[in-house]
Amino acid sequence: MASEVVTRPRRKRQRGQSLVEFAISSTVLLLLAMGLIDLSRAFYYSVSLQGAAREGARHGAWFNTAARANGFLDDNDVMTAVKQALYGAGFQDSQINLVTAGGCLSPTDSNTVNNKPYPAGAYPATSQTVNVYICYTDPSGNKFSTRASPPSDNSWKLGDINVSILMNFQLITPLIQGMFGNGLNLAYNEHFTIQGKP
Repeated sequence: MASEVVTRPRRKRQRGQSLVEFAISSTVLLLLAMGLIDLSRAFYYSVSLQGAAREGARHGAWFNTAARANGFLDDNDVMTAVKQALYGAGFQDSQINLVTAGGCLSPTDSNTVNNKPYPAGAYPATSQTVNVYICYTDPSGNKFSTRASPPSDNSWKLGDINVSILMNFQLITPLIQGMFGNGLNLAYNEHFTIQGKP
């Protein structure tokens, strides 16, 4: 009988200790789960942005051998390719903005090929939207931020097209927002050499 009296309070204390340990460890597990949710969403959008930038640049650089012209080297055709790629990630037309004002996107480290890092003002002000910048470089090295129509010949052969897509990614878990702010800036760009024949 005496041994039963001793073991019962011990079991109650152990159950209380287990409850406290579970409460502490579940907080850490909850933080990890929330972080993984936002991290996996950010990775998903990053892959989508990178694919859309690549698809837009590849489409614009394509050369039609029969017509001997770069028939898709203009804003409308490049944006069509970019939008088609972004639709698969759930974006709508209202969330995709082509930015042509101010010339080609200028990086903050002054690199001459318009690669990252980009200034904070280049990112969209609204979350879950993207800004698209298209920079056309002719074979002489002149840069243009817009093209209304494709060239009628292959005079842009060996030039460069750079499609940059910048997104204001919205974090959804409140605890992670408290640690990192409301959102993250995601940016991807892709260069393609404009194809052509002599």
